[in-house]
Parts: sequence; structure tokens; C-alpha cells
Amino acid sequence: MKKRLFGIIFSILVIVFLGGYFLHLNIKNNEVKRSDNKSKDILMPSYVGKDIKSLEKFVTEHDLKLETEYEYSSEVENDNIISQSIDEGTVLKKGESIKVVVSKGDVPASLYQEYHVNELGNVPIMMYHGIHNLRNSDTNYIGGNVDKDGYNRTVEAFRGDLEYYYQNGYRMIRLNDYINGDIDVAIGKSPIILTFDDGKENNFKVIGEENGELVIDPNCAVGVLEEFKKKYPDYHVTATFFVNSGIFQQEEYNEKILKYLIEHGYDVGNHTLTHPDFTKISESEALKEVGGMYQILENMIPGKYVPIIAMPFGSPYRSTHPNFQIMLKGTYGDFTYETKATLRVGWEAEVSPFDKEFQSNYLKRIRAYDNNGVDFDITMNFQLLENNRYISDGDKGTVVVLEKDKSRLHTDKNVRTY
Repeated sequence: MKKRLFGIIFSILVIVFLGGYFLHLNIKNNEVKRSDNKSKDILMPSYVGKDIKSLEKFVTEHDLKLETEYEYSSEVENDNIISQSIDEGTVLKKGESIKVVVSKGDVPASLYQEYHVNELGNVPIMMYHGIHNLRNSDTNYIGGNVDKDGYNRTVEAFRGDLEYYYQNGYRMIRLNDYINGDIDVAIGKSPIILTFDDGKENNFKVIGEENGELVIDPNCAVGVLEEFKKKYPDYHVTATFFVNSGIFQQEEYNEKILKYLIEHGYDVGNHTLTHPDFTKISESEALKEVGGMYQILENMIPGKYVPIIAMPFGSPYRSTHPNFQIMLKGTYGDFTYETKATLRVGWEAEVSPFDKEFQSNYLKRIRAYDNNGVDFDITMNFQLLENNRYISDGDKGTVVVLEKDKSRLHTDKNVRTY
């Protein structure tokens, strides 16, 4: 009996031991599997400079989506990838879409003639101020002008302007890119730059917040621009907003507005603290106006604004004026600034950044207004541009001009003539 009881107890202990051992192995195996699963996260490789077929294989293997856009490039071989939307090392989710720009190689020389490519043509920098939620018929002035001099436009006219630019082959670029000679526009299309002065509430009007996101009035300038961004994805909608100390006149939202603009592809520049006439103030006052505004921008969006000034009233009107030098460079308190470019009050298009006559520190603009086709209104300016507009070769790495114009060039980029 004792032997039998001992045998039973021994058997139970063996079963318990073996059960515990196999449970331990199972737990360990599960931990290994979990560890393996973590190590099997799909990480985005860099395909820049590689053949599109290699990415197509990766996308198929990992059940991802691929969106491709093609453009000419003298720097990247045909069918190789120029850029990708997802950074290397990013963890990918099943079904996620990867957008890439793929090279079509060099632009065939035959297309230069077909598209009348001319990268020494003029570039329109449009000057806007207020965009008012009115119809054209609500005003007492010509076309979509809200005031006598046409510095303010109705929202109906503004929508019409944007449609007109697009249908006539213009595509938006950043002012900063133009100044740097970095013009990325499809072949046969022309660059256009939008600027807004004064930081008016109707440039960016907030009507509330939802889940921490700003709700924008669809009839303010940015509301309309965002509308066109969805309507025409190839328009590459952008603009530069030049603000005074009141920013956009909505104190509780101003910082969020600035951050929204930067995050959504717009730029912010300096329009001085109080918008004075620089011919009527002292050099110390001029320093405060310029340096003080730069300080505000640096405090609110450090390093993310553009060092460009839209000169109030276009003053001081002459680049030889002492206050103009203060606009370009100075130290206010312990803050030192250096301005890359200044904008005048406009009347006509500016030359190509590859032209010997180009001066980034004193740029002309076009006043966006209607005046029956005279006095350098929109209609007159765009008629003038038809005779000498910048027409892109579709490759930002090269500058293409007519052989007869080669002597006018000033660039370190690859040059082609025809």
C-alpha cells in the first residue's frame, strides 16, 4: 500500500514538473514570437536614386500602395526616383500609400521649341492686401475693387484671379524659391508668386476651433487658397503673408495661425511693426520697426519665417535712402537680422532670377486690381507677359534660354540653349 501511494505521489510530481516545464517553454516561445513580430515591423527604405521597379516590388510584397508622379530631371536617370513622401526608417502600416516623383530623364530638345521655353522671361509677383467677403456688384468701383485704388479685392474677384492664372498656364511657387532660383514648374508652365500685405483679418479669419484645429472662414484669402489647393492639386498653392505687430488681428489665435501657415506650405515675412512711411522716420525708429518685427516673428515661429520685407507704402522709395540700408541689416537690442529681399509697391512683373539685371533686394510687384486694362492692372500686365513670360523647361536643375539671349544669363546651373 505504501509503495502504491508513493508511486501515485511520484507520478503527480512528475506531471506537475513536466506541466510547469512545458508552460515555461510555451511562455518563452510566445515572448520570442512577440519579439519576432516587433522585429518584423515594415520600415521604409530610401529609394531615392533607385529604379522605380525596386519600389514596386517592395510595395507588392508588403501590401502597400504606390502613387507616382513623373517629371524631367537632368540630375536623376530615367525611371529612377527623385523623391519619396515617407522618410527612411518610418514604420509603415498595411495599405499605406507612398508617393514618389520619378525621373523622365533629360528633357528632349525638341520640346523646347514646342513649348517656347524661355527661362529668362519675366515672373509676376502679385501684391494683394484685403480679401473682402463681397460680390463684385456690391462695390462702387471697377471690377472686383473694393476701394478706389484697388488695394482690396472682393472674394469673387479673388477666386476669378486664381482661376485666370491657372487657366493661362501659371503655377504658384514660393517667393523664397524664386529668390533662390529654385523654380520647380512643369514644362510649358510659368511661375507666379502671391503676396499679401498688412496681415488683415480677412487674409486668415478664424471662426472657431474643432478638436483643437482651427476652423477657417472659406471666404477669407487662406480659405479660398485651400479650396484651390483641393480643386487643382498641380497648382501647388502657396503665398507669402507680410505682417505687422498685430499679426492677423486675432490675438487669441495669432500664434496658431502662424503655425498653421508654416505647416500648410505658406510663408510669413516682415511688414514692420506699425507700417510707417520710412522717409518720415529717424534711423533709430526705422531700426525698431524692422528689428522689432523680426523679434516678434522669431519669438512666435523661431527660424521658420522668411527674412524678407514688404516695404510699407513702398518706402523709402530709393535704395540709396539711409533707412533702406537699415532694412537690409542691423542689430536691435541684442537681436541681429539680415534681410534677403525687399518688395516694392508694384506695377509690373520682375525679371527672371537668372537674368543679370535681377536684384533680389529690390523687387517689383504687380498690384492685383482691375482698371479696364490700363495703368498696369492685372489685364495689362498679363498681356505684356505674353510677349516675355518665363516658361519652364520642367527641370529645375537646368536653365534653358534662346541662343540669342545667352549673354543675359547669370547662373551657376547647367545651361542649355536652342
